[in-house]
Amino acid sequence: MARRAVLVTRPEPGLASTSEALRRQGWEAIACPMLEIQTYEPIAVTDCVAVALTSANALAALKNWPRDRLMVTVGAKTAEHARTMGFSNVHAADGDAEALLEFCRRHNLTGQSLMLACGKGYGLDLAVALGARRIDVYAVTKRQALTDVARDALLSDRVEGVVLYSGKTAEAFMEALGAPERNALSGVRALCLSEAIAARLTEKDWRAVEWPDPLERLGPFVT
Repeated sequence: MARRAVLVTRPEPGLASTSEALRRQGWEAIACPMLEIQTYEPIAVTDCVAVALTSANALAALKNWPRDRLMVTVGAKTAEHARTMGFSNVHAADGDAEALLEFCRRHNLTGQSLMLACGKGYGLDLAVALGARRIDVYAVTKRQALTDVARDALLSDRVEGVVLYSGKTAEAFMEALGAPERNALSGVRALCLSEAIAARLTEKDWRAVEWPDPLERLGPFVT
């Protein structure tokens, strides 16, 4: 029997939209969010040339900000969320922190005129490298176990792939596996948003470790 299930490990925002996109391609999307996000109160508007975001989870903190403020996001998906909120001056890097660093340097967005909004404990090296002001706008906690539905699908050999959109998600997923679940990965593809995320995984655990663009790598389900 063909494997049709795909585990979607990202939290909201992103879990629902990714699951729906997978269903449109004919896959059975199974929610298995591995991170819990605690969003802080929206932050006051401050004087800065631009805001850099390492995740779409930071956007809720900027709900009161001018919609024409220059915003640089880690990737296209976060930029899409920002535009949905009405932000009009949004530019996207190529999907990871290194790409965001290169983008900001290339466009002279460095120093204290750049504000980096990110999760608690995230973006520390990036802020130092850019000389940017950094502010925590949400907190992230790893989940300790897979959802029951996801675990059952994995142990019954119904899972074709696991979608991994961040390094922290990849870490949380692997840490939550017991020996039976880890053994089941030998028939499963790890579908990573970037090479940096793929580097967090041990290739021998998986049937394949692939990047970028998990949805494109999967393509439409074929019976």
